[in-house]
Amino acid sequence: MATRQSIDHFLEQCEGALHFAEFEFNEASRQEHYDDEQFQNSQRYIEEALTDMDRLYASSNAQQRDMLARMQQQLNEMKNEMILLRH
Repeated sequence: MATRQSIDHFLEQCEGALHFAEFEFNEASRQEHYDDEQFQNSQRYIEEALTDMDRLYASSNAQQRDMLARMQQQLNEMKNEMILLRH
């Protein structure tokens, strides 16, 4: 079973990836960057967080799964917004 500390640490990492992606999304929306490396990096961090979440989800309890599911929804929403952005 996943420990509370490992879940908390992982969720903090996800928050960091989410904030980075939101910043890059806002920058790309305003400046219309083309082939921006930071934008692509933020997308990669979102993907990595989602992949890691799948592994952690399997070893978590019901309360932890709920927290992970909420974070997963936020990450997926940001991922989709970034994909749809005419960047």
